[in-house]
Amino acid sequence: MLDTRDGVALDFDLPKQAEPGDGKGSWPFYLDHVSNYAWVEDVLTDGELDAIVRMGEAVELERGTTGGNRDGVRDSYVSWLYPNAVTGWLFGKLTDLSVKVNAEWFRYDLLGFHQGLQFTNYSEPSGHYDWHIDRGPGHGVRKLSFSVQLSDPDEYDGGELQLWFGGGEEEIVVAPKKRGTVVFFPSYAMHRVTPVTRGTRQSLVAWIDGPPFR
Repeated sequence: MLDTRDGVALDFDLPKQAEPGDGKGSWPFYLDHVSNYAWVEDVLTDGELDAIVRMGEAVELERGTTGGNRDGVRDSYVSWLYPNAVTGWLFGKLTDLSVKVNAEWFRYDLLGFHQGLQFTNYSEPSGHYDWHIDRGPGHGVRKLSFSVQLSDPDEYDGGELQLWFGGGEEEIVVAPKKRGTVVFFPSYAMHRVTPVTRGTRQSLVAWIDGPPFR
């Protein structure tokens, strides 16, 4: 008999394999499509990587700074590349790559490179950048960060790009060090470059802005 006096029909058979209160967890409306990180190899040729180094070294390097200028957090030297007739090919190539990687692994609403590209030197005996995120006051809405490995890993010791998404030290992710690898991660992710104890590690980093998160 179907009783609908209170507007609710309860005349149905429950499954026999489980009780209504069995199990745990939630029922998401949407699956999370944001990856913690992604990387792509062999996007740039050796000649293109050499050209990036020449462009970065052609501009006077300055000591890298941090938000609040915190002592001891960062020891590196940087220069900046901006869109022009010399660098246009690089911005175009990195744009194509970023759009493809974002569509597959992050799906952020992105607008573009609003702070240029940062060429960075980490040199012995202790060049490093301790744990930090790429977001903060004084910037646009940074959503997606990436780092291009410019140096051959045989040219230096240390200098690991490490990503941390919570948990113990065993959960730290060490990014690939193959020359030409581009590593992408959310700009709110904790990351660091460990001290370089021999040689010099060079990289090109950038932050891709978008509309405010909502």
